[in-house]
Amino acid sequence: MMNMQILVVTSDSRDMELLGPLARQSAGGEAPRHVFSFKVVDSIAQAMRTSAKAAPDLVLVNLDRQLHASALHPLDQLAVFFGSVPVIVLCGEGGTPAGSTLAAGHVVLDKAPLPLLAEMFRSVVAGARKLHASTVESVQRAALLEAIADAVISTDIGGNVRYLNSAAMSLAQVSPEEAVGQPIAQLMVLQDAVTLTPIPHPLLETLRTGRAKRVLAGSVLVRKDGSEIVIEDSTGLIVDADGAIGGAVMVFHDITEARELQAKVDYLAWHDYLTGLPNRFAAQRHLNRILREAATRGLPLAVMYLDLDRFKSVNDTLGHGAGDALLVSVAARLRSCFRMIDFVSRQGGDEFIVLMAPGASTAEAARAADRILASVALPHELEEGAAHVGCSIGIAMFPEHGTSGETLLRHADTALHGTKAAGRNHYRFFEAAMLSTAVQRRQLEDGMRRALAEGGFELHYQPKVRLSDGGLCGCEALLRWHHPEWGWVGPVEFIRSAEESGMIVPLGRWVLGEALRQARSWHAAGYGFGPIAVNVSALELRHGGFVEHVEEMLGASPLAPGSLQLELTESTLMRDLDHSIGVLLRLKGLGLSLAIDDFGTGYSSLGYLAELPVDVLKLDRSFVSGIDSAAPRRQALLQAVIVLAQRLALPTVAEGIETGMEAAFLSRAGCSHGQGFYYSHALEPVRFAQAYLGAQA
Repeated sequence: MMNMQILVVTSDSRDMELLGPLARQSAGGEAPRHVFSFKVVDSIAQAMRTSAKAAPDLVLVNLDRQLHASALHPLDQLAVFFGSVPVIVLCGEGGTPAGSTLAAGHVVLDKAPLPLLAEMFRSVVAGARKLHASTVESVQRAALLEAIADAVISTDIGGNVRYLNSAAMSLAQVSPEEAVGQPIAQLMVLQDAVTLTPIPHPLLETLRTGRAKRVLAGSVLVRKDGSEIVIEDSTGLIVDADGAIGGAVMVFHDITEARELQAKVDYLAWHDYLTGLPNRFAAQRHLNRILREAATRGLPLAVMYLDLDRFKSVNDTLGHGAGDALLVSVAARLRSCFRMIDFVSRQGGDEFIVLMAPGASTAEAARAADRILASVALPHELEEGAAHVGCSIGIAMFPEHGTSGETLLRHADTALHGTKAAGRNHYRFFEAAMLSTAVQRRQLEDGMRRALAEGGFELHYQPKVRLSDGGLCGCEALLRWHHPEWGWVGPVEFIRSAEESGMIVPLGRWVLGEALRQARSWHAAGYGFGPIAVNVSALELRHGGFVEHVEEMLGASPLAPGSLQLELTESTLMRDLDHSIGVLLRLKGLGLSLAIDDFGTGYSSLGYLAELPVDVLKLDRSFVSGIDSAAPRRQALLQAVIVLAQRLALPTVAEGIETGMEAAFLSRAGCSHGQGFYYSHALEPVRFAQAYLGAQA
């Protein structure tokens, strides 16, 4: 059932007499097909006034008496006012409307049968409503397409553009006047992003095959000004309600920035951010690939593992910025030492890997290692100054040293450690005998970590005595390790391993803390024990925050700072004299005392003693051993060193005294203090307290 509001513009009463049955029919008892509501006015002016708020569905107008002052014909007036509302002219017999530009229908009322008249009104109103709905939908759809960010472009069935939204105009850099009616392939030139070859337009492919197509990955749109953008999305057919294909539509957007960002992410996933070299993940992937090639072709292959010597010294003395610049410089030199087909990678820190292309022999690998050593050894000019470093290299060959990437890398690393143990700044090829040493080293490092975590280390104390009367004047804390399976492990062995692995820093902190804890315990018991000496390694001295850590430990102790003495070897201090002097001055400022340990085994330079703010000079056991019966020149040298120390107001401590005759000679020569097996081995805290502090057994 259709409800229709009909406006009748007439001053002829006969018109309503003829239309009246329609209104009465729609109000009858049976369910009518049409419901007509009539509103009658006698002039166009009145029609426009009464319909200002709600437009009718249909206007019927009798033009016979519609005089008007306007320049417009009455029908044109109605068209302007009512817009899309259909108008039917009521005519007398044989009459026809004339004089209007409006294409209005007309009907002779007194000749039209009532059912036909009702059906005519229904058909006209239904058509108008459908047209209006379609227009509204089109307007809404156009507004929606303008609002979305994606570009939308459609063509007719021949591939000629008939619509594009603002986003499409912007991305393609065209105006509607330039685009509409033009072939889509001319308007949008597409290329492959890698080969730059033209690719078929997906919209034309959709029209040709009848199936929706996605834009090919990496499609590049070449725009009017020659610029290029990467686009993606899809195309589809335009099909009407009857299933007929009327054209095709393409929806796309610019992914240039997203693609560039993804490319950066992909690059960082496989490259080192600092040097730009491939990273360890890329190296593993490349190694697996070239191993397959080498195995297939029966070719040798060289894997080189290297790290820098003295790199940490650059970091500690010149700063981390200089360290980064040094790594960049080393990376560039490594790259220059090899062919483009060889692969240079940074593993992390100061470690690098070189994978020579299949075909590289042992001799070629050795020559390459020599090139690396020579190139890296040249001064590296940094903003902070020139840096000098060397490197150690381990080499493993396929297939004799391993057939898998994991094995070759592990064996190259083992060879690297063999190089470092043999003196650094050289290269070594892997040997099977290295495996036992490498396994032992790892076991030793694992054991130390476990001992440090579980309390497996302990300190023993060796007394220092006055040579004049043998009285106690202090002690030295010495680290000892009793392994549950290996028994006592020699300090020389595990201290060297701790330094190579970097464990010496946390181990040194434990020693300092434990020595101060023992000193507090003896102090609380009322014992006088003199200063406790603790050895400090070169790595500890260079480690950032060392002075602050010592200050923190002293601040947490009730002991006077003078109760602690730090012993440093002359080789440790002379590695970077200016840095060492700065650190020693800060330590002296805390109130503790400083001693040079093992004097005579390192630089043996007497001149630097005047520059170092130290309090005690400890003579190495090589000076002391058998001194009472030594050659006169050796005795004279020892006496000269002691006299020089006296002139510098430096008390001397002789290490390694094993006989009474040695002690007597040193005392006569002016040495004030001594320690060694002649007096006592290093003792556990309880035995030391019993022997030297008067503690009861």
